[in-house]
Amino acid sequence: MAVGIAIPTHLLRMYRKESQFPVFPIQNLEDDELRRIRIACAFLFSPDHAKDDLFLKNLRLEHVTKAFREKAKRYHPDLHRHEPKDMLEKRKERFIKIRASYDTLKNYFPPEDSHESGDHAVFSRRIIAVGGAKGGIGKSIFAANLGILLSSAGHRTVLVDLDLGGANLHLYLGTTALPSCINDFLSKRIPRLEDVMISTRYGPHLIGGDSSQFGAANISFATKMKLLRSLKQIDADYIILDLGGDTSYNIVDFFLSADTGIVMATCDPAAYLEAYNFIKVALYRKLNRLFGEESDLGLEKDAELANLITRLTRPNGSDRLANIMELRDRIRQEQPRNLFLINQLLRSFRPKLVLNMVEDQSNTDSVVWRIREVAEKMLCTKVDFVGSLPFETEIKRSARDLVPAVSRAPRGFYSMSLNHIARTAGFEIQNP
Repeated sequence: MAVGIAIPTHLLRMYRKESQFPVFPIQNLEDDELRRIRIACAFLFSPDHAKDDLFLKNLRLEHVTKAFREKAKRYHPDLHRHEPKDMLEKRKERFIKIRASYDTLKNYFPPEDSHESGDHAVFSRRIIAVGGAKGGIGKSIFAANLGILLSSAGHRTVLVDLDLGGANLHLYLGTTALPSCINDFLSKRIPRLEDVMISTRYGPHLIGGDSSQFGAANISFATKMKLLRSLKQIDADYIILDLGGDTSYNIVDFFLSADTGIVMATCDPAAYLEAYNFIKVALYRKLNRLFGEESDLGLEKDAELANLITRLTRPNGSDRLANIMELRDRIRQEQPRNLFLINQLLRSFRPKLVLNMVEDQSNTDSVVWRIREVAEKMLCTKVDFVGSLPFETEIKRSARDLVPAVSRAPRGFYSMSLNHIARTAGFEIQNP
C-alpha cells in the first residue's frame, strides 16, 4: 500500500511504463537501504514523494536527472554569486546534499539507462585524491603529471595542494612563486577558493599551498568543512588533491571526500606497510564518521550503531576487535538491521594502488599481493592495483629543473606508464 500523498492520474500514466522501463526495486531493499533512498528522494523531489511507495516503484532515471537539473539550477552557488555570503553558504550546503542524493539514486538504474546529458554535464566533476602515509614517495610529482595528462586530453583540470604543512606541488608545475595560496582562503584574506587559482604553463590550473606558515596543517574542523565544501564546488572536469604524507584526521577526510582515492607506495617495505596502514586508517575513519558532517550519505544518526563502531574500532575503544570481519559479525548479532548499511559502506570503499619508483618490475607482484591479501582478510576491502611507475633519471631531472616528465617526454616510458594507470583507473584518456 502506498504511503503518503496520492499521485494524480496524469503522473501515474507518465511513471507507469513497466513494459519499457525497469521498475525501481524497492521490494528487494532492506530497511536501511530504503531509508537512504527516501532521504535522497526527499532532497530531489519532496518529503511527501519520499514516503510514497508507488512513487518510488515507478521512478525512472530520467525523472531523477530532471529533478537534479531543476534543483541544481535553484541551488548551485555559481548561479547565484550576487547573493549575500550567508545565503550563498546555505545554497552550497544544500547543493552538496542534492548532488549526493542524485548519486545515490542513479546507482539503482542499469548502465544502459544511466546516460547523462544536457544541463547536467555543466555540473559534472570528478575528485581524485592522491595519498599515502609516507613522505618522499613521489605523490606530488605523480599528481602534477597526472593533472597535465588529463589537461592535455582536453579536460578542465585543477590541482590542489593539500599538503598544508609541506606544500611543494607548484614546483613540479614549473612555478616558483605564488601570488596567493590556499592559506589565504583559509585565513579569510581571500573570500573564495577559486580566487586563489592560477593557470600554469603546462595546462592544468593550480590552487597552491604555502608551507612557510607555522601550524598551517592544523586547521580546525569548521575550516576543514568549509574547504571540503568549496572543493566540491570548483567548476572543473577533474580536481586532483595532493595530500600530505600522514594519517591525520584532516588528510584522511580529504582522501575520503574524493570520488577516486589513489594510495601510493613503493616496493620498499616501510612504504608499502604504511600504504596498508593508510588504507586501514581511512576505512576506520569512514566507519566512525558514518553519521558525521563529512559523510555524504545524509543519514540520521543511529546512536547505538555509532557507539558500537567506536567501541570496536578506535584504539582506545573498550572492546577493540582484530579485523572488520569481526565487526560485521558483532553487528549481525547485536544490530542485524544495520548489517546492510555496513556492507554497503565496505563495498563503496575501493582504494586504488599505484607503486612508484619501481626499479625491478618483478618485485611488484609480491608487494601488490601482500597489500591486497591483507586488506581483504583484515579489512574486508578490495584494493585495485592500477599500475606502476618506473624509477628513472628523467624524474630526477624533472624535479631538478621544474619541467614535468610528461611535458618533456610525452612518449617516454614514464609518460606511457602514467597513461596506462590513468586509463586503468577509469579516467578519460586518449590512447597514446
